[in-house]
Amino acid sequence: MKRRSLREETADLFDQVDKWSSFILANLLWCILSIPLITLPAATAGIFAVMSLRVRGKQPELFHEFFGAMRRLWLKATIVGLADLVIGGLVVFNAFIFPMMDMSNPIVFASRSMTIFIALALLLTNLYVWSLMVLYEDMSVKQLAKTSIKLVFAYPFWSIGTLIVALVPVIISLVFPQIVFLIFTISCFVMIVNMGTWRVIRRHIPEEELQHLEARHVVQ
Repeated sequence: MKRRSLREETADLFDQVDKWSSFILANLLWCILSIPLITLPAATAGIFAVMSLRVRGKQPELFHEFFGAMRRLWLKATIVGLADLVIGGLVVFNAFIFPMMDMSNPIVFASRSMTIFIALALLLTNLYVWSLMVLYEDMSVKQLAKTSIKLVFAYPFWSIGTLIVALVPVIISLVFPQIVFLIFTISCFVMIVNMGTWRVIRRHIPEEELQHLEARHVVQ
């Protein structure tokens, strides 16, 4: 077996350092840019754009992709964020009032079950909405939601599995110092989401369209 040269080993080392530094920096950028809540949806679009490329085997230019996606998708991301806030707010409101109600009442029981279903459906739909948003920037919010819901119901167990695995780093970060969240958690969460959703999305992309999508960025 041919031994690798020092130059090749050094190049690989610098490549790994560059990948991990970009991973950490993307997480830091998201945390900082999410402090003003109004920019949180745009920052989420930015980190999804970066991790989507990484999942597809590319090494993106971090600042170019992150801020470029924020600039192009801020309005669409904000609309999605507001919709999540409204629906999520109703779910939380219902969760607070259910303990005050008689759970033996069939109507109350059915309402609680429906609330749980809506909460889960909202979480699963968001997995695909953000992944599709950065892949198909010309999709409207309505198209994103419609396509995402179809994918959730077409692959319910895979979608739930993706959500569970993606939540693992979030749960882990709760028992570690806050620095872990600042440098690791969100990037890891978004990468896992992209890995799970991309395996589903690519099954529904025609070969020519897939080649065009992959050709938009040069693999490093």
